[in-house]
Amino acid sequence: MTVRDIFPNAAARAQLAASGLADFAALWSLDTDWHEAPNERRGGWSGVSRHVLADGTAIFLKRQENHLCRTWRHPLRGIPTFYREYLNIRRLQEHAIGAVEALYYGDRLAAGKWRAILVTRALDDSISLDEWDAAADRGDPSQRRSLIRAVALACARLHHHRLQHSCLYGKHLFVRRSPAAGPDYQEADVRFIDLEKLRLGLSRERVGAHDLDQLMRHTQVWSDDDRACFLLAYRQQRAALKG
Repeated sequence: MTVRDIFPNAAARAQLAASGLADFAALWSLDTDWHEAPNERRGGWSGVSRHVLADGTAIFLKRQENHLCRTWRHPLRGIPTFYREYLNIRRLQEHAIGAVEALYYGDRLAAGKWRAILVTRALDDSISLDEWDAAADRGDPSQRRSLIRAVALACARLHHHRLQHSCLYGKHLFVRRSPAAGPDYQEADVRFIDLEKLRLGLSRERVGAHDLDQLMRHTQVWSDDDRACFLLAYRQQRAALKG
């Protein structure tokens, strides 16, 4: 049996332990409704549940079985996609790029079946960019510009490190419901989610071109001024980071 039990820090372990959820078996057997219906493919499945801990903290509990992806280190057997997502969360944190907070990752390989668990803290203080854009008033014009600039800065930092999200849609970019400090949004108010497909690219230009093409095609409510604001801030940040 292969065993990984990873807590990023002692505080995460203690928080889960207070709810009796600091081990793989307890998390795997937790009886809770699906937040998203399980996705089945290639003889495996993967699903997400939302659960509230004893201290009132909401978490997302992601469980999967035989839901694997191949890597250059494991081209045949592959690894659980949640393990790759956990590693990518940690990678973004190392580069000071906003992401979800992982509280636990664990997996088991027994009787030929891979089971994996990823626990993240719910982003209840944030909404997706799609949801923000769909708001009736779409925000105060100056605040809207500051949010678009903040998203651009976050994307530029991601691409500066040659990291390609690979699925950069508005639903995978989360922004705070209101700025954390002051009236305007800052880069720290932006977080990337669904990092299973994030990868290291060959060049900053290629990863940027790929992600921005996706983002621009899937932000259809953005005006020409919105796009111009984004691209100006993105280019300025890329130039500043190079310097």
